[in-house]
Amino acid sequence: MRSVTKIMLADLAHTHSVSDRSLPTPLSIGYIKAYAVDALGDSVDIRLFKHPERFLAAIEQERPDIVGFANYGWNENLNLVVGRHVRRILPDALIVAGGPNIDTAEDRRHAFLKQHDYIDYLIVDGGEEPFTELVHWHREGSRDIAELPSNVVWRDGDRVHQTPERPLKKIIEHLPSPYLMGYLDEFLAAGMIPLFETNRGCPFRCTFCAWGSASKDLVRRIDFDQALAEIAYVGERSDAANWIICDANFGILPRDIEIAKAIRKVKDERGYPNKCHVWLAKNVTERNLVIGEILSEMVQPVMAIQSLDNEVLKHIKRDNISTDTYAQYQKKFHRIGSRTYSDLIVPLPAETIETHLSGLRTLLELGVDIVQNHNMRLLAGAETNSQETRDRFKFRTRYRLIHGDAGIYRTPSGAALKAFEYEESLRSTDTMSEADLFYLRKLHFLVDFCWNIEVYKPLLSLGLLYGVSPVDVFTRLLESVENGEHKELAAFFADFHRKSETEWFDSERDILDYFADEANFNRLLNQEFEKLNIQYSVIALRDYKAAFDRAIGDVLTRAGAVPADVLAEAAKVTFALFPPLEDEPGEKPIEIPSNLLTLDDVTMGKFRPAADKKTIYLKETNARKHLRQTISSAHGTTLSKILNTQAFSLRDLKLASTDSYRFDQAFRRAV
Repeated sequence: MRSVTKIMLADLAHTHSVSDRSLPTPLSIGYIKAYAVDALGDSVDIRLFKHPERFLAAIEQERPDIVGFANYGWNENLNLVVGRHVRRILPDALIVAGGPNIDTAEDRRHAFLKQHDYIDYLIVDGGEEPFTELVHWHREGSRDIAELPSNVVWRDGDRVHQTPERPLKKIIEHLPSPYLMGYLDEFLAAGMIPLFETNRGCPFRCTFCAWGSASKDLVRRIDFDQALAEIAYVGERSDAANWIICDANFGILPRDIEIAKAIRKVKDERGYPNKCHVWLAKNVTERNLVIGEILSEMVQPVMAIQSLDNEVLKHIKRDNISTDTYAQYQKKFHRIGSRTYSDLIVPLPAETIETHLSGLRTLLELGVDIVQNHNMRLLAGAETNSQETRDRFKFRTRYRLIHGDAGIYRTPSGAALKAFEYEESLRSTDTMSEADLFYLRKLHFLVDFCWNIEVYKPLLSLGLLYGVSPVDVFTRLLESVENGEHKELAAFFADFHRKSETEWFDSERDILDYFADEANFNRLLNQEFEKLNIQYSVIALRDYKAAFDRAIGDVLTRAGAVPADVLAEAAKVTFALFPPLEDEPGEKPIEIPSNLLTLDDVTMGKFRPAADKKTIYLKETNARKHLRQTISSAHGTTLSKILNTQAFSLRDLKLASTDSYRFDQAFRRAV
């Protein structure tokens, strides 16, 4: 009787500075296990791992026959050090890896496999069928290369070999659910973030993204009834504050409305999750509005843009909806009470600082609630990562940390495996210089701090009513600091700029050598290299709040567009909403004109502050207390990851009105 094949699958994460509640469930390897067990039955014994040290201990104790690694941009170097250790311990084991960040170019695949020399075979595109067939091939014993399954890549000296591609189908059949089979119960019980897939793939071919390339432009559906059953199953077993729907374009299929209703039902009956992250269909449809209304406070509708310049969009193969249509959807989302989200990427091919600022100005003037600005990262598998694109647009890249993804992981024998993750990002093109990007780094901080987090959003919205763009407020503030005004902020921005410069390394060798130094690596473990926008938002609220109040008020006063009495009253409220970080206010009274919060683009023509006053009481929320405590005890932990994964935001540092006034909607254009 043939023995049972022991298999260990690892979707490893850096666990040094985060708790289980900040880790996602290992859904990808859960699917691979579910498919393999369904096909191979009792002939395989498969275990799943998320924690590096638990995986290392199990490897030495149980010595599996086959090991599989899920490889991503955020764990590639962790896989490298752990994988090499596994190869030393198990020289005869079959070691397989797969994941989305694999380039199609042969030379890049060769480089990857040469570096990750512990890997026998690399699986590209969907992994369930190829992995199961590879296990069967391995168990058969002949190990004939000619019998390898489709979608397998391997290196033989200086050559890379690949079996034929497996054709994809619109309907994903015979894919058992790892949730419903109980394979992810231990991770749900630990409080990890539930991930869900209801479809795979993307019909778009944006050059900066690998999603569409990997799926061959095809959206592939997972069984609808299974998706609904998974949502109900997880809802009964998880108290996680945050869920993530991994679909590239949620809302692209009519059935997604029913899936949204199922998620809402869990929330209404169980009280969890608080948030559900979804990537809505790229070109917004009425269906997205329905989904936004169903999920309501659980979601921030994402209407992705990346750029608003036609020449840039042509180069990145992106086709946005018209600005007029975008504005209409923006109003509709606001009408149903949703906070809206969009993003811009710099420097995209052909983007200039002028076109980027123009796009940013448009989004803020449309009232998009959160506008994230990203430095262009070169992703394996994306067209922008090709040498042809790099040469055509004169890309110059540098390297920086992926924040929070670092740690020391010990083997049972006590050996210390050190790893940290980094990214290659674009720092200049033939149309945008690195000096432009360093300037934009400061301006983007102001967008995040003043607008996205909402520290000054009511006042900036008031300026918008009177024709003053927040972008102009930010550029004038930076100019005034550069010209020697607002001296309290000069030190703040000088330190911010210094940190912006020092976070970049010219080559992979430079960043590896820097953190090979024990002192520097210990600083990394102590989280001294936090995300700058988050780190300096905390510093601003802790040490510079009064200085920022004065500077923002001064810039708007000098603009001369907002009537002085209206500006003064609005500033009084705005400045009070975010007190300095250490303040522990009780109920704080603010006296304002009784009609102040009725001011919008309809009433502004005849608006005068009323003589009679009303008192608004502001109080600290439980969320603010919890977040202040988290910040004060954040030494050695990754604040950015806690915020990203636990449904918290620095916006939660805002005081709330006892009368439930929505100050984030104050002075907004009527919808």
